[in-house]
Amino acid sequence: MPGPERSSRHRSWWLPVSAAILSGLIGAGATWWVMGGRLQLAEQHAHVLQQTVTRTQDELLGYSRYTSYLTLGKQTLAEHTKLLTATVVREEGVTEVIERSLLGFASSGTVAIWYTAEYPFGYDLQPGQFDLRATADGLEVRLKKPRLVTSPAVRDLRYKILAGGVLTDEKVAVIQLYAKAAQEAAGKGQALAADPAVVALCEKRLVEFLREFLRQQPGVRNVPHIRVVYTD
Repeated sequence: MPGPERSSRHRSWWLPVSAAILSGLIGAGATWWVMGGRLQLAEQHAHVLQQTVTRTQDELLGYSRYTSYLTLGKQTLAEHTKLLTATVVREEGVTEVIERSLLGFASSGTVAIWYTAEYPFGYDLQPGQFDLRATADGLEVRLKKPRLVTSPAVRDLRYKILAGGVLTDEKVAVIQLYAKAAQEAAGKGQALAADPAVVALCEKRLVEFLREFLRQQPGVRNVPHIRVVYTD
């Protein structure tokens, strides 16, 4: 049976060892807890970073996504040609002097007519007649210049006999001018198609329609500058 002295020596040896082991276990536990916390924090940061990268990529793609809808955009333009028609309304007038002679006696009269003409201008957007393409600085629509898409509508015909002659029949002249009004309007419309104001109006209708169509497509965040280029 060990004596008191031996037991005392045994306790004096075991207590420091136990304390060291306990300290080591506590230290290991603390290290594991700290490392575990750091690992969790790192994983959270990595997740946030991944979300940021994904969001940034989606945003960047959104700025060029419009290029995926150019073919569909061409089809839509062709299908909605009537919606892109720009109608110009103008008051027109024609004055005509009528001259007639009989047995050496000359007579003249003057008549005038006025009417409202509606000129419908637009582009030829049939397949193969235009192109829509992406360029380094935006989008480009290549097509022919605006033209009359249908005959002008003539309405509100009015007339006035400015001067009557003894031998002239001004009312017959008015009827003849009425008959010529549609033909006159068609000729004026052909010339009016080249007017810079008419061209600008047609371009505005075309660009606004195309821009709105692309803006409504899924994933599109930005639609760049759209330029109209004429091929004729």
